[in-house]
Amino acid sequence: MFIAIGYLVTLGSIFGGFAMAGGHLAALFQPLELLMIFGGAAGAFVTGNSQKNIKATLKAFPGLFKGAAYNKEVYVDVLAMLFEVLAKVRKEGLMSIESDVEEPEKSQIF
Repeated sequence: MFIAIGYLVTLGSIFGGFAMAGGHLAALFQPLELLMIFGGAAGAFVTGNSQKNIKATLKAFPGLFKGAAYNKEVYVDVLAMLFEVLAKVRKEGLMSIESDVEEPEKSQIF
C-alpha cells in the first residue's frame, strides 16, 4: 500500500511541479518516444536474458507491489547477533567463533 502511495506522491510531485512552473503537460506525453524507450528496453531485456530468466522476472513482477518480507524486528535481531559475533571476535580472536559457525545449533550466539 505504501509503495503505491509513494509512486503517486512521486508522480504527482513531478508532474505538478512541472505544471506549476508553467510547463504544458501535453509536452511530456510523446507516444513515439515512449514506444522507443520501452520497446528498446524490452528488446534489450529479451535479448540479454534466457527464457527461464524472463519467465521468472515476469512471475516476480507483482511482488513489487507487496510489502517487505522482513520487518524491523528481524533486522534488529540480525544486527544484535552480528554485534555479538563481532564482539566475540574482537575479544577472543577470529578462531573463537569457529565452533559457533561449524555447529550453529549448539551455539549460544545463533
